[in-house]
Amino acid sequence: TTGTAGTDDYTSTTVTATIPAGQTTVNVDIPITDDILDEPNEDFTVDGTVTSGNTSNTDPSGTVTITDNDGLPMVTIGDVTVDETDGTATIPVSIDTPSSVDTVVSITTTNVDATNPDDYTTTTVTATIPAGQTTVNVTVPIIDDVIGEDTETFTVDGTVTSGNTSNTDPSGTVTINDNDTPSIVIGDVTVDEGAGTVSVPVSISNPSDEDTVVSITTTTGTAGTDDYTSTTVTATIPAGQTTVNVDIPITDDILDEPNEDFTVDGTVTSGNTSNTDPSGTVTITDNDGLPMVTIGDVTVDETDGTATIPVSIDTPSSVDTVVSITTTNVDATNPDDYTTTTVTATIPAGQTTVNVTVPIIDDIIGEDTETFTVDGTVTSGNTSNTDPSGTVTINDNDTPSIVIGDVTVDEGAGTVSVPVSISNPSDEDTVVSITTTTGTAGTDDYTSTTVTATIPAGQTTVNVDIPITDDILDEPNEDFTVDGTVTSGNTSNTDPSGTVTITDNDGLPMVTIG
Repeated sequence: TTGTAGTDDYTSTTVTATIPAGQTTVNVDIPITDDILDEPNEDFTVDGTVTSGNTSNTDPSGTVTITDNDGLPMVTIGDVTVDETDGTATIPVSIDTPSSVDTVVSITTTNVDATNPDDYTTTTVTATIPAGQTTVNVTVPIIDDVIGEDTETFTVDGTVTSGNTSNTDPSGTVTINDNDTPSIVIGDVTVDEGAGTVSVPVSISNPSDEDTVVSITTTTGTAGTDDYTSTTVTATIPAGQTTVNVDIPITDDILDEPNEDFTVDGTVTSGNTSNTDPSGTVTITDNDGLPMVTIGDVTVDETDGTATIPVSIDTPSSVDTVVSITTTNVDATNPDDYTTTTVTATIPAGQTTVNVTVPIIDDIIGEDTETFTVDGTVTSGNTSNTDPSGTVTINDNDTPSIVIGDVTVDEGAGTVSVPVSISNPSDEDTVVSITTTTGTAGTDDYTSTTVTATIPAGQTTVNVDIPITDDILDEPNEDFTVDGTVTSGNTSNTDPSGTVTITDNDGLPMVTIG
């Protein structure tokens, strides 16, 4: 009959035992089951009923006690690795062999470098492994944050409060793999060169649980050290933050430049990031207007030999400014007044002026002040205008003087031809108003004359004819003046005068007494 031992522990048996006459004992064999359960001693009864023979009692009973041969089970709490995104960690609480009684374990969690409540939720729970079983699971909530962290752990600690185990204080470790390793970025920034400094952000994509330390250095690109100050510095993003700024001095020059850039390069020297060598670009925009190109106006004397004409920009440029130069007649002409010149003028980067020379012709012709233009076309470089023009003014050194010649004429000549002259040719007609004025000779000695005398351009003399009267009077030499007024043309004097002397052709009279 079953007792604390059941049919799992032995085989139920019904049999007839016969003690032969003259003997006192026989044995009955009952099969015992060898299981793997840890159990206390167990028993069952062997009951008899005398069916034949002569005994003082008829219902004997005996007890069979079964002793266990299985050692006490060892309880363990499993080590588990989870991702931060898993939501929970499922931790097995186990015994290595089944027990015949419930195994009750009090469970609690303990911080290591993973902490409550940032990384997981502290959990205190009772885990019961039912008799005959070996494992139950305990779940602990895992926190999915946005902070970059190293791999972290906490322990799951147990205390056996009921059951038979060889140990009573198992412990396991939960390892949390982070899913938030930040990437590091150095921002691209555009700055006006007049700003003085550029603030470059050094950032991580999400906060970290430790300082992120980045070694920063600058590298020239199209912008050089004339445009910014080379900088090497350490940038530290404190734990829990995402950005710090690095300030780099910018140089405000006076050069006209295109947009220029340099790089800001980083190396992560401490911290936990998915990349370790970020780089950003700083673009410097120019604040200097495009330079204006001019060709200077120049005045020269005809004797100077050359005209030196400045070709200039009002502010320096970062590139060469190339200007194609040619000369154009106005009232000064090639080849009489200057030599046509076609030349390329290059203003080097960083400079503002070059000179162009044009040969000037020194002739002997009296001329007004004359000009020609020096015209440019910008063929390379950055300027606000592309077709500058300047004027060269030539001051003449050959202004002629005008003279009316002195002439002596015999009164019998009929006319006197008076030369009206300039000292050198002029490039325009010289027009002189001529009139006669009596002197010792009067209007009965010549014909009063008012006339216009024109000396054509390029010539130097014309003659004015004045009638002379041939009388029969014996006279001494007599004279009158020929006066001029320049009414057109370019002369150094404007009121010339000449003298005509008339010699008499009548012999001395003879005196007679009748």
